[in-house]
Amino acid sequence: MPKYQCYWKECTRIRSEFSLFLNRRRPPRFDNHTFCSDECLYTYFKNELNDKWHRLHLEQERRIPRPKIGTILMQTAFVTREQLDEAIRMQTKMQEGRLGEWLLRLGFVDEHQVTAALAKQYGLPLINLKNPDADSDAVRMIPGKIAKRSGLVPVGFDDDQSHLRVAVCAPVDFQFQEAIRRMVHKGIAPYIGDQSAIQHLWERYYEPEELDLSNIPTYSSLQELLVVGNDVVTSAIENRALDIQAELLRDFFWMRLDYPSETHHHFFQFDATTAPVQVPLQGDAEKYDYAY
Repeated sequence: MPKYQCYWKECTRIRSEFSLFLNRRRPPRFDNHTFCSDECLYTYFKNELNDKWHRLHLEQERRIPRPKIGTILMQTAFVTREQLDEAIRMQTKMQEGRLGEWLLRLGFVDEHQVTAALAKQYGLPLINLKNPDADSDAVRMIPGKIAKRSGLVPVGFDDDQSHLRVAVCAPVDFQFQEAIRRMVHKGIAPYIGDQSAIQHLWERYYEPEELDLSNIPTYSSLQELLVVGNDVVTSAIENRALDIQAELLRDFFWMRLDYPSETHHHFFQFDATTAPVQVPLQGDAEKYDYAY
């Protein structure tokens, strides 16, 4: 008779098919791992969120050195030093926007020149989205809120269907792409595309309510995150979800519940306005030099 050992390393219990029959359901699963009881799943989930929360904060100080966008544009789009200084002056004065955006606003470059410079900055290939023909199956793999929040849009698959091709705009959030890879169980092949074209594709392939980020529930501390996460796990267990997945990012928490005939997604935003000062989740690291 098959045996099921709990995935939580602190638990030594093993369940049999007979015990499953008596309980009339399989053990709860998290990230495709089997647990012997709801209690073990809750404990593992709490430990995972704690670990992800603290690792996330440790990564806040880490910056990956990249060529500066202004330097690239002076080399490739013939932006002058005076034009660059004017864009920086306006950016500093208004305290908003990114350098590439200000160069575009001032008419010193066109959008595709900025996109090409970003492709060099991030080391990603360009994609032409002027005549897009996105694969609808690819689009439906990523919810509209996630697509908009992470600044990308799915456009298709590679030849062997193992990678999801996505067009991204700056700033490129590689952590978000890694979270999506784990959620969709496919590799992610990113390409840099014009921001206006990506915006058009969002509106073309998603309904307005799928892109609405205004009414997403919020959390401002690890304690609040555990509460909202446990509520979703409880609902998943009660409704016999096949699998539960969760991803914690810098200012977003995403849970996916797989049921026999459908998948549900739950989203929560980090509220920096009520967060404890000693635990910031957002910063202006890359505000001036690295992003569009």
